[in-house]
Amino acid sequence: MTSPTTDPAGAERWAAAARLADGQSDDGLRRRRTRVFVWVGALVLVSWAVGVVLALVLAPTTGSSDASGGDGVQLLVQLLLLLLGLVVGTVGFVWAFRSGHYVTRWRSVSSPLSRAEQRSVRRQIAGKEPIDDEHADIVFAVAVQNRRATLGILPVVGAVMLFAASTAVSTDSLPIKLVELVASLVAVLGLVQLLVQYRRAGRFLSEHALS
Repeated sequence: MTSPTTDPAGAERWAAAARLADGQSDDGLRRRRTRVFVWVGALVLVSWAVGVVLALVLAPTTGSSDASGGDGVQLLVQLLLLLLGLVVGTVGFVWAFRSGHYVTRWRSVSSPLSRAEQRSVRRQIAGKEPIDDEHADIVFAVAVQNRRATLGILPVVGAVMLFAASTAVSTDSLPIKLVELVASLVAVLGLVQLLVQYRRAGRFLSEHALS
């Protein structure tokens, strides 16, 4: 399927994606990087605010447990889970960064594309749309990068689940345990989605290998 690009802005977006696929930088990289930092900062602030509110609301109910040998075991399990999460997250991040499996959002090949174009690329990789012959090399580059980035993010997801388990073990408050359970379920769903995308990208590359 050949889909000629008649929109000048669209042509520039695809050209920027091609430069990223070749390992170069495009003019919009700094703007995308700033946007990611803003979103991450906002997420950190919101998470901190939610944590403070939960601590203030639930604090009266968390100090009612009696001091017993069970508390020592509970603390030990919490520290072990926390330490394991730190090791998995730190070692996994270092490995991903050094091996090229860590891909920042602003250097993603598909990042210069519009949402509609990104959705089309995902559908092509999933086999739900014919391949756009004009931009086939970029679609292949996105599939390769997606597989590499999926492996890089797996340790981070594992660390998040361990942190959630550590927090759940550290408290007797049912609401906090439920919050951590929801966080763990979200992480599991994200992990399943990542694995599905990984398999789709692998199948796409094996079925449409470029010479």
